Amino acid sequence: MGIIGVVTVIISIFMGMSLYESNESEKAEPESQELHNIMRLLMLDIHTINEGIYTQNFDLIETGAANINQHAPLSDQSRQLVMDTLGERMAQFGEFDDVVHSYADSIRDAAIEKNMGRVLEQYRIVEQGCVSCHAAFQNEIRQARIQ
Repeated sequence: MGIIGVVTVIISIFMGMSLYESNESEKAEPESQELHNIMRLLMLDIHTINEGIYTQNFDLIETGAANINQHAPLSDQSRQLVMDTLGERMAQFGEFDDVVHSYADSIRDAAIEKNMGRVLEQYRIVEQGCVSCHAAFQNEIRQARIQ
């Protein structure tokens, strides 16, 4: 291999390392997103869990549940909109969020253990947390967002 080949290999290695590092930093700190985008992604994660349940594919269940806990943070604008809209009820919003995240983590653990009974038990709690939060706040936040 000539000098040009060696230089090409070295440049390729450094470029690959730099891409790897940027991908790692993206994983560590996901870019913030608007609430409605996060909700759409969470809906896809719920669908992934559902598909895993119906097909008894524990890898899908684990992936969907892990994605729920690894979603992007709220953008500053969305966070402010939610806080301004809910005021003192922000604590209740946070409680729903905590339930969904902690039980999604339990779903992931149950999927790793291949325990479908526990997956289903924890899934019902996550689903109820989502539905309860939407019933309490969805219309109000949607209206505030379009104003």
